[in-house]
Amino acid sequence: MKTKLFLKLIFLVFLISIAGCEENLPTYPNNTSKQTSTHKKVLLVGIDGLQFERIAALNTPNLDKLHISKAYTGGIKGNLSHQATSSGPGWTSILTGVWKDKHGVPNNSSGTYKSKAKSIYRLIKENKNNTSIASIATWSPIHEFLQNDMSLVDYQNEGGSDANSTNLGVHQISNSNHDLVFIHLDNVDIVGHASGFGSAYDNAIIAADQQLGQLMDAITQRLATKNEDWLIMVTTDHGRNSNGGYSHGGTTESEKTIFIGMNKPGNQEFKSKISNLPNTDFDGLYGYPAQTSIVPTILRHMEINIETNWQLSSAPLIGADGPRKLLFVNNNQNELFWVSNSESNAEIYKNNQLVTTVPASQGNYLDTATNDGKTTYTIRIEESTASIESRNQNLKIIACLDWNDMLNNRAYFFRNDGQYIRYNKLKDKTDSGYPKETNNSSWPGLGAYKELITAALKWNNHKGYFFLSDGKYLRYDMNADKVDKGYPTLINNNNWTGLEGWRDKIIGAVNWNNNKAYFFLNDGTYIRYSITNDSADPGYPRSINNSNWPGLGSYATSISSVIDWDSKYVYFFLTDNTYIKYDKQKDATVSGYPKNVDDTTWPGILN
Repeated sequence: MKTKLFLKLIFLVFLISIAGCEENLPTYPNNTSKQTSTHKKVLLVGIDGLQFERIAALNTPNLDKLHISKAYTGGIKGNLSHQATSSGPGWTSILTGVWKDKHGVPNNSSGTYKSKAKSIYRLIKENKNNTSIASIATWSPIHEFLQNDMSLVDYQNEGGSDANSTNLGVHQISNSNHDLVFIHLDNVDIVGHASGFGSAYDNAIIAADQQLGQLMDAITQRLATKNEDWLIMVTTDHGRNSNGGYSHGGTTESEKTIFIGMNKPGNQEFKSKISNLPNTDFDGLYGYPAQTSIVPTILRHMEINIETNWQLSSAPLIGADGPRKLLFVNNNQNELFWVSNSESNAEIYKNNQLVTTVPASQGNYLDTATNDGKTTYTIRIEESTASIESRNQNLKIIACLDWNDMLNNRAYFFRNDGQYIRYNKLKDKTDSGYPKETNNSSWPGLGAYKELITAALKWNNHKGYFFLSDGKYLRYDMNADKVDKGYPTLINNNNWTGLEGWRDKIIGAVNWNNNKAYFFLNDGTYIRYSITNDSADPGYPRSINNSNWPGLGSYATSISSVIDWDSKYVYFFLTDNTYIKYDKQKDATVSGYPKNVDDTTWPGILN
């Protein structure tokens, strides 16, 4: 048994690293060369939560018939593509070819999030006539995330057991004429959550391999009478936490490590890891294929041209190599890195507009223009594309205002690009249609001062205040939804007793809901203001330190805005686009902060 395990490990390492000729590698079940008369079909099997390393350790004869490469999920840490190693974003990326920054599914809340990106189902249906698709998912939320496209699917089934999904898949392959069949098996992940790594988990993998064999056998039987060229792909959505294997969702190498298996040898992007990358995190994991390569691989096999404006994240794993490993250089989100041995040119697109053409082998492009908001860069080399999205690093939250609607479920975030966000506190995400411009239509009387706003404060149920960099302020009537007549006016000791000397230093303000308000100044000090007495308390301003603001002292001069969220928490936003959660009841920063402001923590706030 030990000898067999050793040989199997050697074989898997060989398949991952080999860069030799494709004709020397076996294929299953069909390696028909490209012919227009041959019907191109695809079977995509997803085995939920299967840890890549267990394939080599177990008796999995059907997976062993495939070429297998280590791969990664979760996007690129620190970039907009970063996403949780959870099933919702994972399967959505597998079936759309883009990361969360494009599809918008950050977690498993299928009742809340629907993919904003086109799925492989829509890409096929809109670009190839007379096609048929079957989608069978034991975990039904997969279809819910793709709800906008499921009407295009010719046969679908969700829920039940893996055995039922397998039987339905075999029936559809054998008795229908689908061009794409997707089968999702869930039990490996279910057992992993219940038992962690161990014999039960291994047995679940062996059972899934047997079910894969049934699906592959159904294709073999078809090929006896059909002139078809089947691409078989097998993958998983995420790995597992190495501490027992019970959980996933985090950003560890084990959780980010997945695999992609194919019955075809694949190109260099599939077969050969690239080690010399500007980002070598997770022991060089980004040098392997991404799960977002699955959609373009299916499209290429089905002879569907990949359009630049689809902004797919990765290049195909079969045929000519496209732009490989598109990354930012040293986290500079204006400088691109890629790998290509092509003798042709690389077209550089910025938000779908061609900006320049460079030799593909150059592998580098620096955008010297100033970018506002999000920018999507797409590299096109011959018939393949790869895309990556950046955010203006100077984009900041400069003011926050809690609103006074009946459900207390809205907050407004004002940004230094002159736009604002309406945030749904109950759903914990930005409302659809935002950001919008701050102007006199959206905020009557405020538009002319949008570039001067430094802080905002909800005073009571119908008045809010905006503080400006020139030492003035505006009073906003929330019921009438407009700036009150006579504003802005200069802050002085008659209208804000005790603030006059610091009126041009205010960068944050919050109503603590204890008859006190706090004003944070740009020099790392703060003023406590009595709402009852309508004046600053004696002895202020004082320095912000870890004695009076536990956990906040190190960030005293980095505060850019602050908002009272509910009866328990206040949020401080910092100038480097991180934030701190502050517990009012414990009067201390919550452990684990600051954290990045991104689409996982604050969906849509910096879009």
